[in-house]
Amino acid sequence: MRRNYYNYILALSIMGISLTGFPSLSIAEPNSEQSSTIKEAKLLKTYSSIIENHLSKNLSIMRTVRILINNYPEHAAYIVSAAFDTEPNRKKAIIKAAIQAEPAVTYIVVETALEYFPENVEMIVQTAIETEPAYIDDILPLAMKHSPEKADSLITLTLQNYPSYSESIIRTAHESSSENLLSSVIGTLRLLPESADYVLEGIKNFFNSLGNNDDKTSISKEQWRLLALEAKSSGLEQEKLQWLVEKGHLDKGELTAIYNNK
Repeated sequence: MRRNYYNYILALSIMGISLTGFPSLSIAEPNSEQSSTIKEAKLLKTYSSIIENHLSKNLSIMRTVRILINNYPEHAAYIVSAAFDTEPNRKKAIIKAAIQAEPAVTYIVVETALEYFPENVEMIVQTAIETEPAYIDDILPLAMKHSPEKADSLITLTLQNYPSYSESIIRTAHESSSENLLSSVIGTLRLLPESADYVLEGIKNFFNSLGNNDDKTSISKEQWRLLALEAKSSGLEQEKLQWLVEKGHLDKGELTAIYNNK
């Protein structure tokens, strides 16, 4: 019943815009780069008008975005762009509403948000993952590619907030920024020692999955040693780190010395 009500409001909005001279949403497929650009501009203008119309009727920006994404998920980039243009201070709510309405558009929503608000990359990543954690493998690499200078903080942020997704986060970090991987993990253990079990298990599973392709040169033995030291400080027992010796990241004597040193 409620869905029919909102579809009715949306239909009135589109009809009103059409009657006042704006194009409807049924726009012919472009046959050139120029017509494609014109189509995009018209779509953005149309959705901006629809959003303004809904807001004037006291519908919230979140509800409006949900209605539009539900009905036109293929236009997610235009809908979110129009929402950002109309209510830039509600960017977090807009991201959340769009992803909640249709999780499949998560990548497009995050990509659009990063283009509009590159200075808010951490907030965008956190909001997107919080809303739809199943898409963490899409969200994190996209953000790291967009803002490589913030790779460390993004890895640390996601590990701190979602330690149960450690293996996915570490896989993404290794593929995108392997040199910074352990420094981010060590920073996370220092800030959140209670996450040590999750995080170290994620690292173990990831490097075990590499098998013979385990690249030992990108991470130095000193980094592994510092990781073991931080794991010990976090309260992890020595046996939980035995895999470091088995994989050749540390010698048995080195690991023993770390735990014997009070």
